[in-house]
Amino acid sequence: MAQSAYGRAIMNETTLLIAFIAVTAVAVVLQTLILAGIYASTRKASEHVDALATRVNEQVLPLVLKVLPLVEQVLGHVNETVPKVQTVISNLAETSDLVRAQAGKIDEAVTEIVGIALTQAGNVDVLATRTLQRADVVAEAMQHVVMSPMRRVSALMEGVAAGVGKFVGGRKDPSAKPGPTDEMFI
Repeated sequence: MAQSAYGRAIMNETTLLIAFIAVTAVAVVLQTLILAGIYASTRKASEHVDALATRVNEQVLPLVLKVLPLVEQVLGHVNETVPKVQTVISNLAETSDLVRAQAGKIDEAVTEIVGIALTQAGNVDVLATRTLQRADVVAEAMQHVVMSPMRRVSALMEGVAAGVGKFVGGRKDPSAKPGPTDEMFI
């Protein structure tokens, strides 16, 4: 029995070795097929790149050769224009600073003018108020000056009229005026 187990073990090892070799052979065949596929894909890509290169050489390269002088001219113009643009930007910055400074001065002047105008408006208001008050005082004084002599003249005239009436019309008492009851009786 020992030999048959030993024989089986050898056979098992042989079977395993054959299986290992078979798996390795299959793996090598698969790798060969994969490499053949990669080679075919690379060859197709290479042909495609060659076609594109030919197309670029035939179509794009002449355009690039025509565009290069134009690009050089544009770069020359850009190089000429950059200092001018920088000068313009510098001038604009200086002008902006000047305008800002002048705007500040104008703001100060307008603020000062508004302050002066408000002060003068207050002065005019005070002046107008005083003038109206003085006009009222003058009107009252004029009324007193004119009306007081007029009252005196009026009183004097009434006195003269009463005296003449008394002298001419008889001696009636001017204080005895007929009352409402006296006039009702006829």
